[in-house]
Amino acid sequence: MVTSSKAKSSSPTPSALLKSPFLTPHRRVSSRASLHSIRSNPSIRSSSRQSLLGSDYGDADDDILVVEPEHKSNLIGCTSNLITAIIGAGIIGVPYAMRQSGLVAGWFLIMLSATLGCKSLTMLVETAKHVDVQSYEVLCEAVFGQIGWIGCNIMMFFMSFGPMLSYMILVKDTLGTVLTVDSNTALVVSSVLVMLPLCLQRDVADLAKTSRVSVLFDVCLVFIIAKFSPISDTVETFGGIGPVISNSIFRPRTIFIGLGILSFAFSCQHSSLIIAGSLENPTRERWTRVSRAALGICATLGIIMGTCGYIGFTETTDGNILNNFAIPSEDDTSNTARAANVARALLCCTMFCVFPLEHFVARHVIMTNLFRGRQAHEGDDHSVLDRWDRRAATTIVLFSSSLLSALKYDDVGLVLAWTGTVAATTLSYIVPGMLYLGVNGQEYLDFVEDRWGFASLSTDNDVSLYQRLLWYLSMMPIWCGIASMGKRGVADHEAKKALMSPTEFRLGKIIHKRKMYDTLPTTSASTNESQLDFMLNDAIDIEEEAEEDPLDEEKSATDFMVAISFVLFGVVAFVAGVFSICTES
Repeated sequence: MVTSSKAKSSSPTPSALLKSPFLTPHRRVSSRASLHSIRSNPSIRSSSRQSLLGSDYGDADDDILVVEPEHKSNLIGCTSNLITAIIGAGIIGVPYAMRQSGLVAGWFLIMLSATLGCKSLTMLVETAKHVDVQSYEVLCEAVFGQIGWIGCNIMMFFMSFGPMLSYMILVKDTLGTVLTVDSNTALVVSSVLVMLPLCLQRDVADLAKTSRVSVLFDVCLVFIIAKFSPISDTVETFGGIGPVISNSIFRPRTIFIGLGILSFAFSCQHSSLIIAGSLENPTRERWTRVSRAALGICATLGIIMGTCGYIGFTETTDGNILNNFAIPSEDDTSNTARAANVARALLCCTMFCVFPLEHFVARHVIMTNLFRGRQAHEGDDHSVLDRWDRRAATTIVLFSSSLLSALKYDDVGLVLAWTGTVAATTLSYIVPGMLYLGVNGQEYLDFVEDRWGFASLSTDNDVSLYQRLLWYLSMMPIWCGIASMGKRGVADHEAKKALMSPTEFRLGKIIHKRKMYDTLPTTSASTNESQLDFMLNDAIDIEEEAEEDPLDEEKSATDFMVAISFVLFGVVAFVAGVFSICTES
């Protein structure tokens, strides 16, 4: 019996099998040693409660994980990262979008995309702060449950891997031309030497410097296109600028293809919460300044690039505007050909800076689904990826997948159109509007009941035919259904959150009018409240400047109408864009 007992105890349990070297933390020390190192090392004092206490307070007497604090960026660095994530290399497709939508319609769509994008970024961060989550997919899960989690993860990966593929294709198209070597060889060598090392960084704040360089290259690229596009030749051919504009005002048959491309060019919602969390003191005011500055700069560059590029080449405008310029040769040494080659070199450099940002989002999705534990699930990238082998493995797999795909495919315009139409419209318009209604579900249902006299036809049968018709034409069952689902989801999320230990306030500490946590739960008899107070207040000082909950303010009819308009606009753009791409193909 003894032998049998020993054999049984030595056999691996299911929980032990889950704790593989790859899936468990890499640097574990005793609690006492950890507290001593935290007191004596100021750089570690900023570590989160989660880093100190593990998944719950009951782990305090066990081994604990100490990781290097996440690197943060200032306003300029965060703005540069956001600009790079928004428009980056996608700016070269804006003239083609103008061709598909029409010049005047293109101007309107650029300004509309920038305005809606800014509002969307604000809505996302405010709802995330309100629910106390730090990632897009956890926010969707908190409001819509498992369906929200799965759907958001799929779209985020699609929205990040699509740009990764398109950027690789653009490097292949341009670098080989600039260096006069085989395009595939140029792509493999340059991506391994430049892109891969940048992708191996742990924190998005570490890309702030390269993002500043990318913004500078984008400005130079726009200047070259504006200066050397054959605008004067086109104006002379059409007999003036008036006929050029009048011939391309609005193109209803393909306008949604242009909208899809512009949605892609101005979309960064999939990476917005990652970038917002990398900002030092990420208050609502500071994030608003970042998003407005970034989208204002992107809209200006987009209008200049789109207008000059389209007017210069009109109906021959390519998905990559640089393909419209002649390649320098011994017979053609004109300034235009040389400038075009400089622009191609700048575009390649921009690709090198932009690709890692999209890769960080794709790696984030892989990390939240592959690695186990609360930190991985909640998107605490810097803690989970502090292990170099995790970071290297996920990075190399994603990098290799995009590289092999880029070596096989060449149509960057189709990649941009599909990615923008499907993923960008969903993550930029549909989901933020639904999240706003869901997070404010109770307020919306109260608002509907005050205005209509009922929140559901099933609760009031004494309703006129006119009211019933108006109710359904307004699609009120859909909006009330979203609000009801969100109300239940947020309530369940807060109940689960109340049973967990506090986690890191990556998007900033919020003061709620409602009390989410009356007491801090303990799960071990050996860890009493006084011990927890010592560990939290004496060993680690995580108190930070807090701000009022942005969604505790009273909602107006306009707020809800804006959210509903986002959903409707996104659905129309999605359906019409898919139809336009299919009919054009």
